Amino acid sequence: MNDAKLKRPVFEPARIRDISLEVYKLNLIRDSGEGAPERMLAKDADCGLKMRGRAAAYDKLTRAYLKVLGIEP
Repeated sequence: MNDAKLKRPVFEPARIRDISLEVYKLNLIRDSGEGAPERMLAKDADCGLKMRGRAAAYDKLTRAYLKVLGIEP
């Protein structure tokens, strides 16, 4: 397949944050066990806004990893 014909994914800031949030949740599970993201969501009681804000710390790394993988955000 011709590379020029391949559509590259679009990485709007919200999409970067979505990826960062998923990485944040995986790290919570790794560090605090199964159910950690759900417990944090219940404790925050804000429909995930605080968790999404905490995940912002990963945005810069998310962009860097995508670049290394050849997916320029």
